[in-house]
Amino acid sequence: MKAKLDIRTIQYMNLFEKTTGIKAKDCFNYNAIIIFMVPRVLISRAFGERHSNLNRLRMKMNRNVKIISNPSGIYDLEYFISAVISPNRFKKISLENDELTIFSLPRTKSVLIGRDKMRLKELSDILKRVFGIKRVVIR
Repeated sequence: MKAKLDIRTIQYMNLFEKTTGIKAKDCFNYNAIIIFMVPRVLISRAFGERHSNLNRLRMKMNRNVKIISNPSGIYDLEYFISAVISPNRFKKISLENDELTIFSLPRTKSVLIGRDKMRLKELSDILKRVFGIKRVVIR
């Protein structure tokens, strides 16, 4: 699913491309961390030798940065969610009729929902953009 990009996202993607030499597929913000999606075969090149590209990006942006691989289909959903919300973990996920249910521990549940449901809104926006999932429920 294609999403409209705002000017800040385009600036982040241009800076990522200039620093690493790789064009990012998408960029989004989760929990004040900028996450870049790159093709799976280019992920080691995006990190650079001894994570030099990642460290340069952090210094230039003055923010935390993550690089994850681009999901190839709905089968990568579990990997994608765990990469986005790490270091937090969940027990299992269930997808039924464009509604995703994430089962987690009580302590992790509060972190995934966040104050005023901000993290939940960010995660549902990301999943709507990438996979077309309409609703996310955390239990």
